[in-house]
Formats: sequence, structure tokens, C-alpha cells
Amino acid sequence: MTMEFFQEMQDIVNEISETGGLKSVIISGNGRHYSSGADISELLSHVDNRTMLENYRAFVRLEQLPFPVISAIRGVCLGSAFELALFSHFRICSEDAVLGLPESTFNLMPGIGGIKRVAELAGNARTIEIILRGITFSASEALEMGLVDAVVPKNQVMPVAVKLAEAMDGKMYPGARAACIFKYLKPLLPDE
Repeated sequence: MTMEFFQEMQDIVNEISETGGLKSVIISGNGRHYSSGADISELLSHVDNRTMLENYRAFVRLEQLPFPVISAIRGVCLGSAFELALFSHFRICSEDAVLGLPESTFNLMPGIGGIKRVAELAGNARTIEIILRGITFSASEALEMGLVDAVVPKNQVMPVAVKLAEAMDGKMYPGARAACIFKYLKPLLPDE
């Protein structure tokens, strides 16, 4: 995730928030992974508080879209990529995915809302451990912590995301995410 990526993302989020007729957005990586996050050398040399605030605002605008935003996570999803996924309404993850906020291992802190999101979903104690230790965790651990909504075989991540988008038919129910998971996502998952 380069500075060019973040600028393009801001532009795209602004464009789709003004475009009518969209029913959902599915975010995925190009290839085997969602993303390993920001380019650390570029981040250290070019990022300032204003840039981070602009990136955060783009993530918030993404979350405020009036239709479902779904992250289809395969492979690695770390740092700012995981922060992006946390601003999605739904997170569907492959069984082999690795997630986390390892910024502290680079003497940094997550700066685009990840700390708050993890705390809302997993609680303060777990958040402190995740952030300060910079740990990564498996998809099943992320599901147990409430950080992702479903774990499926990697060849099913995108099909489940698409089926969820189709089932929701462009409707997002603010404040009823748990009910949406139960009504729309759970029926798409294989019996456990």
C-alpha cells in the first residue's frame, strides 16, 4: 500500500459515495494476498499527521457508504491493510489467512483507526497485547476474537463475498451488523 494507493483510494471512495446505483463493494487483494500493508520505507519518509488523517477519513467514508462493504481476505492482511479491512462492514477470511497489526515491531503504532476498531471488536486487554507486541494471528484466532465474521476455504472467499453482496441486495442496516451476519452470511457458510 503505497502513497499512490492511498490517494487513489481516497479518490475512489469519494467517487463511489457520489455514484448512485451501486449495491456493494468487495475489497480484495490482487493475487494470493489481501495486502502486507504500507510500504514501510515510504511511510517513514513521506507520511505526516495530515496524510494519516486524510487516509483515516477515507476509511471512515468507506464505512459510511449506504450499502455493504465486504473485505474478502486471503493470505496476508497486515498493518494498514488490516485497518482497511476493519472499516469494512463484513470480513470474510480464508482458513490460511494471517492478520495483525505489527507496526510496533517497526517502532510505529497503527495510525488509521485500527486500535479503536480492534478494541471495539476484541476488547481493550486483547487490543493492548496485539498492538504492543505487534503479534500476528490466524484466521481462526481472528474469528474467535470477533475481528472477522467468517472463515472459509481459500477458494470460497470470493464466492461467499459475492453471495453475501447479492443476498443483501444493496441494503445496509446501520447498527444491525450482527443481525445481518446471522440473516445473510451464516446461511452461506458450510455447517461446522
